[in-house]
Amino acid sequence: TSAELLAVFDSVRKTQIVAYADTVSSGPLIESTPRAGSISAQREIKDLGVTYWTLSNGVRVILKPTDFKADQVLVRAYSPGGTSLLSDRDVTAAGFASIVAQSGGVGRFSQIDLQKALAGKLAAVSPSISSLQEGLNGSASPKDLETLFQLINLYFTKPRQDSSAFLALKGQIKASIANRGSQPEAVFGDTLQATLTQNHPRARPLTNEKLDSISLVKSMAFYKERFADASDFTFVFVGNFDLDSIKPLVSTYLGGLPSLKRKENWRDVGIRYPTGVIKKVVRKGSEPKGQTQIVFTGPFTWNRTNRYAIASLTSVLRIRLREVLREDLGGVYGVSVGDQTSFEPRPEYSFRIGFGASPDRIDTLRAEVFAVIDSIKNSGPTAQDLEKVRETQRRGEETSRKENGYWLATLIAADRFGEDPHILLDNEAMRATLSAEMIRDAARR
Repeated sequence: TSAELLAVFDSVRKTQIVAYADTVSSGPLIESTPRAGSISAQREIKDLGVTYWTLSNGVRVILKPTDFKADQVLVRAYSPGGTSLLSDRDVTAAGFASIVAQSGGVGRFSQIDLQKALAGKLAAVSPSISSLQEGLNGSASPKDLETLFQLINLYFTKPRQDSSAFLALKGQIKASIANRGSQPEAVFGDTLQATLTQNHPRARPLTNEKLDSISLVKSMAFYKERFADASDFTFVFVGNFDLDSIKPLVSTYLGGLPSLKRKENWRDVGIRYPTGVIKKVVRKGSEPKGQTQIVFTGPFTWNRTNRYAIASLTSVLRIRLREVLREDLGGVYGVSVGDQTSFEPRPEYSFRIGFGASPDRIDTLRAEVFAVIDSIKNSGPTAQDLEKVRETQRRGEETSRKENGYWLATLIAADRFGEDPHILLDNEAMRATLSAEMIRDAARR
């Protein structure tokens, strides 16, 4: 009735409305400071300004202070294992473990609350679990260095399980794969992946069925198991810090991480490139567009000379193919040339050449690609192209040497592959060995 409606309005008018208040905990990220460990061993490479510490809990730390960028400190951590230690049946849940953990936040903070608590700070950490290792990436400004260390400690010791965040994450992923089967580029990429991995179950694309099978409990259990033992982790720090100021942070937040002294390594799960010549044609979409990927794969003798040779071959081919396909013949949307060499689980290489063009031009352009390759296999590159490669490498190194990311990657490579960082950094000596014969021989392999 009208009287009842008026009574409702009157009740609302008399109600005291309290403005929404965004409640964020003002407490510290870590409620109690971890019990600090100690530095049990130390060595230096003085001419490179690199220091190595081993902590009492087994954690290894590599440090390179720089003044390249005033507001940047980078960190990367790694440990052998990864999803390879699980069965094929459990690998989907394990593959999402780090994303699930990060979506839940840490300690008392949901991911949303954590972002609010970190407002105004330059500090971020992202855990990761790949097929062969687990680890994390992070960065911070020097003034927020302790916050960076606290986040690292929390992602090891107090990842937060959040069912609401988990459901939201699955919803986002489901939306991203909903129309994958109708997208020509996605179908092409999935076919290429299936071909190169011989349709290995661990390399198959994500489906709704797989997504629905992912369990929050299983994903979090795997994440916690991978980060339960810090004794086989290595942390690499590069950036604007000094050893005296970072030492107590390392001792407290890394030295205080749990240590089980496990001895483990990754497992070879048997993903192999196919042998022989394989040709696949994917017909999808209605637009007159074509895409081609030519991939060469094979075993690889892992050493610096061979890595340099194949990288330089990539540069030579990039120069030649762009000239021939784009400038001389025309009709190409874009040309890409890339190489990948791997040491683990077995030394091998892949070499990819990709281009887009009108479907009626694909066969002609593919023939031109192989003609360029045959030319390099027969007589190597021209002196002009070789000098272009040298100069590009030289200019790139001049810039990279002053970047924290370059030093981070170099120190990690030296540590993981047991190589002397001096040698990895002596690129001018390696460039002096670059020759037409080196490129020719790399192409022939």
